Amino acid sequence: MDIPIIALTISIIALLISASTLWLSHLKPFELNVSCDSPRLSMYTIPPEVSGSEEGKTWWIPSFDIGMTFNNLGKRQGQVDDIRIVVTLNNHRAEKKFYFYPKWVVDYSKFNQYHTERFKWVKSAVLRDWYPFRLGADKEISLHLILESDRFDHKESGRLQLSLQISAEGSGNWDTINEYEMPLVEDIYDNENTFLPYNKSLEKLRKIT
Repeated sequence: MDIPIIALTISIIALLISASTLWLSHLKPFELNVSCDSPRLSMYTIPPEVSGSEEGKTWWIPSFDIGMTFNNLGKRQGQVDDIRIVVTLNNHRAEKKFYFYPKWVVDYSKFNQYHTERFKWVKSAVLRDWYPFRLGADKEISLHLILESDRFDHKESGRLQLSLQISAEGSGNWDTINEYEMPLVEDIYDNENTFLPYNKSLEKLRKIT
């Protein structure tokens, strides 16, 4: 191999290394990585003396709280547009879908102190309403979110399939982060306890021998 060819080869390799370095340090696009807890379900009872229902009806607010950490692995900033939990309720009569969207960002320590008393934590633990946010290069943010849907006017029951989904960077698409499952029984209503679904992926992993 003569000297000009060797020099050209070295120049090309140097150019490729420079381009790769530039890509990794400045041009790598937004890449979102998400880690989270399992969503925790609370069922808040709203009696007629609180709701002011003239018909004397009681209704319930199903509410999920979840801790999430968002990390941008890229070198360009990007936006987290929205999050949701798609809940499919299966029972012997029909299949229903409910969509839970973030409503508030809360201070977890204060929220956890009063999580069974809705009006107390709404007053003391809410930091702000939910809204889309941007993440800079190599940046990370942790949030504890409250996700809610429409109220239940009667006691639903059956088996719940939960899909935690996220939409990012204006894609308009929903990507599934995790899937969960849990029973919805009457003991959940008028009960100050909270209920954790099981993580289907984690359960599958733990059964591997």
